[in-house]
Amino acid sequence: MASFMRSPAGNALFAVTRQTLTGPKYDRQPMKRQIWMAVTLMVIGMMLTAASVDPGLPAGYWDEPQASSGGPPHNWSQLETDLRPESCAQCHSEQFNSWKKSLHAHAYSPGLVGQFPNMGHAEANSCLQCHAPLKEQLYTGPDAMEKSITLRLKHPQGFSEDADLESPVLPLAHSGVSCAVCHVRTWQRFGPPPKSTGAVGKVEGAAHGGFTATRAFKSSQFCASCHQFPQSMAINGKPLENTLNEWKESSFSEGGITCQQCHMPDRKHEFRGIHDPEMVRKGLAFKLTQSNTSARLTITSKWIGHAFPTYVTPKVIVLADALDRDGKSLRSWQWDIIREIEYDNGWQEKRDTRLMPGESRAFSAADIPAAATSVRYRVLVQPDHFYKGTYSDLLSGDMEPDAKAHIQKASKLAAANEYILFEKSVKRVGSSSP
Repeated sequence: MASFMRSPAGNALFAVTRQTLTGPKYDRQPMKRQIWMAVTLMVIGMMLTAASVDPGLPAGYWDEPQASSGGPPHNWSQLETDLRPESCAQCHSEQFNSWKKSLHAHAYSPGLVGQFPNMGHAEANSCLQCHAPLKEQLYTGPDAMEKSITLRLKHPQGFSEDADLESPVLPLAHSGVSCAVCHVRTWQRFGPPPKSTGAVGKVEGAAHGGFTATRAFKSSQFCASCHQFPQSMAINGKPLENTLNEWKESSFSEGGITCQQCHMPDRKHEFRGIHDPEMVRKGLAFKLTQSNTSARLTITSKWIGHAFPTYVTPKVIVLADALDRDGKSLRSWQWDIIREIEYDNGWQEKRDTRLMPGESRAFSAADIPAAATSVRYRVLVQPDHFYKGTYSDLLSGDMEPDAKAHIQKASKLAAANEYILFEKSVKRVGSSSP
């Protein structure tokens, strides 16, 4: 009869035959060696299991995050204790060069800081919780805010694009969602498991005491602190920004396709989104068909893991024109893809016409005039549509000079961000036009 024992680690089994143990010809030395080998294997298994335990993020990682709590280790170099992205770039140039072109790097934007004088530093700090989240980036008082706003006009970039450590030292807030925002807490560095090994836990290294690797950096939940608003900020039942929930309800979540896989492919720190025409085109499919009296453009959200667009600021306009042989428009059609809100004794949702993941929608131009020889479709993207209205309202009132200069710049940038995503014409059936 056999008696089975399971190791505490739960990953090693060995059997001891009771009859053999008590039999008259039992050889104790070989059995001792067997037991010793089994115990050794058990201990090794426990060690390997312990080494592979993912520590996750420290508690409160996104609750009032602070990068430099307490003093740094006494043996660290000045470079290791410098939280500026320029310092990180000295070793992580590839990540820096991708990040510096992203909206994360420019989250401390003219359109944001230009609104702060009318808000006061305390309310401004509530905005910085996403635009420059570290405690070291927040305003310590109204004087610090005013100084920062003025300084931002003198330095259009919040950091040195060349990663020059000798460049003027700007407030850390000016670098927006920089390296330290996601990777540094109480001087310790955190990041995803190395590509080469996939190891989690403490990864030793010569610089800044190594880092802690955790798969949390590969999870969509990591992005939720800024990209999923609470239910208390809901309008018509949906939080103002509801990206994580939209993703959770999609097939992308079911298939394990995370935010990072689309917005940080191969761990590139570009964070591309609605402002990037190439990125948006990859997410949509366009099919243009027509008959004698109508034309139809079908748009399918094929590779977007949330609503298109996900936030209330962009507006996507689908335009159709029936054209004569000279290119003159005989009739026009327009459809908006948008989550439109307005303030009227509280925020109200006027309409929500966005495309959900996997959804197809047809935009039909019917009753085409007989003289029309073709129908042209265009899709126009206005990434900062809502902000344009906000800036216009602000500029129509009284503003402090520095604040006004920021908003004027932001208004120009918002207009410059618009682009044609799709444009194609189809010849009308039966038309004799060349």
